[in-house]
Amino acid sequence: MADMLGMDPARIGRLRSPERLEYFDPAKIWQVLQPGPDCTLIDIGAGVGFISLPFARAYPGAKVHGCDILDGMVGLLAADAAAQGLDNLDARLMQPAAIDLPDQCADFIVMAQLHHELDAPEPLMAECHRLLAPGGTIAIVDWKDEENGKSPAKGRRVPEASIRAHLRGAGFSDIQSHDIYEFHGFVTGRA
Repeated sequence: MADMLGMDPARIGRLRSPERLEYFDPAKIWQVLQPGPDCTLIDIGAGVGFISLPFARAYPGAKVHGCDILDGMVGLLAADAAAQGLDNLDARLMQPAAIDLPDQCADFIVMAQLHHELDAPEPLMAECHRLLAPGGTIAIVDWKDEENGKSPAKGRRVPEASIRAHLRGAGFSDIQSHDIYEFHGFVTGRA
């Protein structure tokens, strides 16, 4: 169940930790997706901006929507974006399966380390399909469903077959796996 009320300072510290880059470098996502310089990206479950902040820096002509269900996280992301002069990043509060953005407004959607936290992924997958322009790409990066020293305990991991089924059920096609992370699976699909 998602924590919609408060923010754990220890969790924020872990999310911002530079050590996280040792096993989960967001730049590898862009190597697969190959975004254009003026694309639109939605980062769902953006948290402290581990994905959206470096993307906004690397692609200053892009429009980035960092979305989260926690108002406090959205506030942290907005403050960090402002402090870094990233006027192309919009920090936005979302509902668990609804984002106040128009249909077909994004080229890319990224969900990083979020899928295992979803109580009901199907409505959010349908929302992602609504938000992506035709041919747009969703990228889901989450813990591998295995004992590897980093992934959470069994029961807090989602098998890749389930992620693929959620994407297919929402109408995504060309579903592919990308073996670029040691501890994370990476699945993409096209709208």
